[in-house]
Amino acid sequence: MPHRQAAKAVRYGLYVLHELRIPLVVLVGLVVFGGLVFSLTLDLSYGRACYASFMLILGEPTEPFPDRWYDQVLFFAIPFIGLGALAESLVRLGYLVFSSKRKLQEWWTMEASTYRDHIVLCGLGRVGLRVAQELLALKEPFVVIERNKECPFADEILDRNVPILFGEVRLRKTLELANVGRAKAVILATDDDLANLDGALTAREINPAIRVVVRLFDDTLATKVAASFKMPAISTSHVAAPAFVAAATGRTVLHSFQLDGQTMNLADLRVGRLAGRTPAQLQRDFEVSVVTAAGGANPDRILQSGDTIVLVAPVERIRRLEEANRA
Repeated sequence: MPHRQAAKAVRYGLYVLHELRIPLVVLVGLVVFGGLVFSLTLDLSYGRACYASFMLILGEPTEPFPDRWYDQVLFFAIPFIGLGALAESLVRLGYLVFSSKRKLQEWWTMEASTYRDHIVLCGLGRVGLRVAQELLALKEPFVVIERNKECPFADEILDRNVPILFGEVRLRKTLELANVGRAKAVILATDDDLANLDGALTAREINPAIRVVVRLFDDTLATKVAASFKMPAISTSHVAAPAFVAAATGRTVLHSFQLDGQTMNLADLRVGRLAGRTPAQLQRDFEVSVVTAAGGANPDRILQSGDTIVLVAPVERIRRLEEANRA
């Protein structure tokens, strides 16, 4: 942990130096160039000439006013240019401090730049919010990209100190600000199929090794994307449909997910006619996976009438098991 904090502090420092690079280059250039000229024209050592140039920037000349016109021009130009660059760097630094206190976008951009091996979540709608809550529960570091600055869920995520960058996910610059190049995964969960697909391909261009998960509404498009681009493409309607059907037919489907192109359902079942069998027998006879049962996960425990089991299987196998349980 101390090592991570030290590394993050170094990245903060590098970011600040990058933001102040122009005024710093101007200040250093004035000292170096002014020192070179003064060492040649005022008969000073180079070190003393650089010091004289530096003090001119601060408005505290250490050498008498020169006689040559070009030295006089430098005596007037260096303080004006130097004070301007110094003022800009101080204002910029002050704004960064202000941004950190008020949690402004500038601060979150700097915060995101320090992330490594994180997840980039694109879209903070209802699906994106649920994904964010799951990532928080798993203590996974992540950065959010959201197009809508008036997003109603933004404050909830910002209060958890998660960076949110407001911008268009289809733009390469936005993904780069979220540090996609150093991320381990990106989740595209906006409500725009084209934006999700465009952002996914851009993220893969920036970081070819990144894991990409795409939310798509179009089932056909999701299938083609998964096959052609080797990235998981989750169709919202395809995932939700089994849950709607299960609820309408009286089944209890806790969750649906894709496994090797097949829809798997996590469901529970109250034991009826199947009493007297063991979870191991149910798995063998009905080709389902019994996750747990009343009394624990012992596969050889005999099930009693009224016990509840939790299983994973395609809906067809769940239907066969239910029919046997009612027969």
